[in-house]
Amino acid sequence: MGDASASDTESNKPSPINEPHLELERRPFGGLEFQVSEVVERLEAGVNAQDAADDEKKREPRKISTGFFEPEETPMDEILKILEELVIKTDPSCESLEPPLLPTDAVTRAAILSHSISALFGRLERSHAARLGTHIASETTRWMAHMFRLSDYNAYYHQEQLEGLVRVTRMLLHHRYPRYLEDGALAFANRLPCIYSCVASPLGIVQHLCRQLGLPLACVRPVPVNPSGRGMDIDALERLCDEDVAANRTPLLVLGEVGAPPLGWGTPLYTLGEICARRNLHLHVRGHALALPGASLKEQTYSIPDSLTLTPGPWFGVPGLPTVTFYKIPESVTANDQSKGVNAAGAREGAVAALSGLCAAGRAAALPLWVMARAAGAPALHGALRAAFRAARTAYTLVAAAGLTVLSERPGGDEPPNIDIVEAVSQASACVAFQFAPPGAERPPPYYDKLNSWLGQVLQREADMISIEVCETESHGVVLRYCPLEGSILEEDKIESWSSILEAQVHVLHATVALREPFQQRVEQNPCLRLVHVPGWAGLGGVRYVPPGWEEAPLEQLNSLNRQLVETLRVTDGAFSCGDGDDQMACVRFGMVTADTDVDELLDLVVAAGREVEESSKALTDMSEVLKKGIEAAQADIERESLERLWQEGLLRRVPVVGRVVSWWAPSAAPPVGRRLHLASGTLQPTDDIYRDFELNYRGDLWAHNGPGVITRVLKDICSTTSVTEMAAEKCQGFEVFSPKLFHPISWMDAEDYFKATQPNVDDPYVYHVWNKLTHNMVVGKNAFYARLAAKYCPSIYKLYGDSFGL
Repeated sequence: MGDASASDTESNKPSPINEPHLELERRPFGGLEFQVSEVVERLEAGVNAQDAADDEKKREPRKISTGFFEPEETPMDEILKILEELVIKTDPSCESLEPPLLPTDAVTRAAILSHSISALFGRLERSHAARLGTHIASETTRWMAHMFRLSDYNAYYHQEQLEGLVRVTRMLLHHRYPRYLEDGALAFANRLPCIYSCVASPLGIVQHLCRQLGLPLACVRPVPVNPSGRGMDIDALERLCDEDVAANRTPLLVLGEVGAPPLGWGTPLYTLGEICARRNLHLHVRGHALALPGASLKEQTYSIPDSLTLTPGPWFGVPGLPTVTFYKIPESVTANDQSKGVNAAGAREGAVAALSGLCAAGRAAALPLWVMARAAGAPALHGALRAAFRAARTAYTLVAAAGLTVLSERPGGDEPPNIDIVEAVSQASACVAFQFAPPGAERPPPYYDKLNSWLGQVLQREADMISIEVCETESHGVVLRYCPLEGSILEEDKIESWSSILEAQVHVLHATVALREPFQQRVEQNPCLRLVHVPGWAGLGGVRYVPPGWEEAPLEQLNSLNRQLVETLRVTDGAFSCGDGDDQMACVRFGMVTADTDVDELLDLVVAAGREVEESSKALTDMSEVLKKGIEAAQADIERESLERLWQEGLLRRVPVVGRVVSWWAPSAAPPVGRRLHLASGTLQPTDDIYRDFELNYRGDLWAHNGPGVITRVLKDICSTTSVTEMAAEKCQGFEVFSPKLFHPISWMDAEDYFKATQPNVDDPYVYHVWNKLTHNMVVGKNAFYARLAAKYCPSIYKLYGDSFGL
């Protein structure tokens, strides 16, 4: 065989362009990193392209196909295209058109990549994967314990937030009930375990715990709130423990909280830990205040709780991170009636085995947290926690300065050096819980719940630089909550903007409350108005217009009157709206107001508009009655005249076939029978003149000659004038011809003016005829005259279509 040619030799050399890819292929996870990054960038590019579409382009509602899914072999590129579509699209019931993906940074991408690497651990040899997972978990545990100042703990990493608590409780059951493994729930037959939780804590936690472990809800022992209204009542906890011991029950677990949702209240950990240690109770602590040591410069460590749960994902704002449960392994079980015939060491091993799973086969649960910590670096993570607590303190100050009631403790992070770390965690809050309430009220009246719900919705819509959560609590009603450890941080350059929006809405709240009572008094003094209670409405209230004589009117008629009244009022002021009262009848709703609002002027406007609508309604009713009677009379006249004509002309003309011959031989001289109704007088007039003109002047070759032309020619005879502009009621036996400008103010030659942004020179017509045949292909721009007409006269339809109107 000959030597390779020079060209072949050159072609086999690696290209400098391909060298980075070759380097990635040599590394175990280099290629994976490249592929994952490429996928993330592609998804983001697809989402951003959808978001940056031209505003004039019609946006289609996103839908997810519900067709049958039968997988076929598909190239990866095609799979990514399908995935892009699924990411861009959303639930058909969702109204939001915003892209569902948020931009990712380097740390977030590292966390996403870690899940792919974790999946690859399944391809490693089992013992190798176990050793690798243990090493990563050990390093992560040491770092987490150091960052949050914990000592003498083991760590369990899990995805479900409550899974660690479930495993800790199962470990306790194995420890305190050595026959639990063999007997199951029968082990509790003689001594029921007791779990203590504050009544202010979320009930779903203990319910989930009981469901997962098969425990009856009788195991849950609710502990009252401290008389101060904040946190667990420690004295009540001790009393409950004494009662349970006397009733042959086993006090097992206390669920403590520090800075937990919704109000961020704490628990004195020193006192609670001392009680739990003395009574052989396991203390589990959760809450955002556990993040405080990570934001503090103190080097002090603590180990008071027997177990605690940390949620680094929300705290650092990185998705996909595991929840971490730190726990202590219980001491050997002491001999008692429950442990007879069971080896103590075996019971302890069974308890430890119940918490096994730090490294599942071939996977490292701690890997995403390990990768995230190395990608971000400890200084940046400490800085993120400090920024979160600083944002909470800033919001706390702004809310208090606005005159709102603050229910949470002051956020921590700036404690003096002499404050113990455990005391700081016990007292500090990581959120700001507040509400609008009357001064000195423990629980605001129910009306204030509506006001706080309105305030929360306005802040969510207009001050979206931070996330405000609307919570409903048993002790304080509706409460607003901001927690930077769960969402966005209030940046320094947004503080003034958020503060001004908050203060403006607080002024509206004060004005509405101040004017609400005068408003109700004025309504009660007006004989035409009825005060209506509108469920869930935060504004001044609801009013129903009931004019004199309408007290016994049908409900449908009264509802129609008030709905027409709202439509009339909304032309003047969009703050009016239509609602239903407790009696499910329509009413006029008055919204939130400012301090300069004149209540009397508003009510006078309603009464004036109500009278106008009432008169129009009465006129319409009278007109309907005139029409009804006129039609009945016309039908009777036509029947009578037809009968007379039948007898006059003889029956022969009415016989089929023969009648045709007779009509040809002796045609009828009388025109068809018809009547026209004079609406002003309610009288009937014959239509002979119209039929005669049609018969004598029929022209099939002229447009409008046989339709509008007939009426015009007849009116010229009735009015004794040839000028259409002179056809008034006094000349034309009650008929009146209105100007064409009232029905088509823009002529067909200028029909394009409807679709321009300029304002045409038109009066206030009855009808806007838009010449559909000429304009049906035109696009309605956002500022077009046609769009403005639609927004004014058809506001519901215009609002429903939004930016897509006219496209």
